[in-house]
Amino acid sequence: MLAILGAMEEEVALLRDEMQVESEAVHAGIPVFRGSFKGTQIALAQSGIGKVNATICTQILVDLYKPRGLIFSGVAGGLLPNMRVGDLVAASHLIQFDIDLTAFGRRHGELPDRDRMIQSDADMVHHVSESFDAVFEGETGAPNLMIGTVVSGDKFIEDTDTLRWLQREFGALATEMEGAAVGYTCQLNGLPFVVIRGLSDTADESAADNYRDNLDKVCRHSFRLMEHLIPVIGEALIAPSRIQEKISGTSN
Repeated sequence: MLAILGAMEEEVALLRDEMQVESEAVHAGIPVFRGSFKGTQIALAQSGIGKVNATICTQILVDLYKPRGLIFSGVAGGLLPNMRVGDLVAASHLIQFDIDLTAFGRRHGELPDRDRMIQSDADMVHHVSESFDAVFEGETGAPNLMIGTVVSGDKFIEDTDTLRWLQREFGALATEMEGAAVGYTCQLNGLPFVVIRGLSDTADESAADNYRDNLDKVCRHSFRLMEHLIPVIGEALIAPSRIQEKISGTSN
């Protein structure tokens, strides 16, 4: 079982429409669709916007659906000048930028007894890269894929000063509102995860307008990647258990 999350209807609709839904449930107001996508068993959830919703949704999936791994896919604002709307970012690391314990000598985003940076599963990030190449390589007008740090906070960024601060303080490629909370919850539960973001805007003063205009395009780019990626990661997560079964069978 692979858990798939998106915050908004637009971020899950294409996957939901293409999966074979076997059951539907609502937990704490969060809709979850269980079924098969390209031969992989998935639980697809729409968490709602923000870190609290994302955390609740992730823990519900962990507790009730027992996934072997989790993918969060959605939109974000790009933080670098050379980025284009529609480009994709795979988060190698995530940071909660609105955690502020600097009064106690800590850095922005740092919690006591926890690493500042939340690390995605390296194998899953690698699968994202390979799937991107399989889908988009050689295609005219294809998006770019960047791998690096993504920052999360309960604020939609739409000003140049904050954009510059996020890039310089955290070395971040993109900003959004859920990923680090999902990653933190997965980390606490020992669950492999990866966060993928499509760039809907450039997090400056025109961000709100760009976001609305580009949402459909970005979600379609993300869907094309996920369409290839889900079976790849699903198979990779099953493989270790098959190996263990063969070992157990041999020992018996």
